[in-house]
Amino acid sequence: MTGILIKLNDRPDIIFENGTFYGGLHCGECLSVFKENVGWVPVRLEFTDDWVLVDGGRAKIFPVPYGDRVML
Repeated sequence: MTGILIKLNDRPDIIFENGTFYGGLHCGECLSVFKENVGWVPVRLEFTDDWVLVDGGRAKIFPVPYGDRVML
């Protein structure tokens, strides 16, 4: 399923195309984020000082890109 990554009640969540919510993402959950010129990038959600995504394939950590398309 695909949707948009949002922040809801201090936690990342997904609003799907049909208008339903995932219900809040938790540490360790895996998903894919769509990046222009790259495509779907598999990541894992973690919390440090704030919510971050970990791209294990590239050993990169970046802030949660709220508003981006995601896929479970």
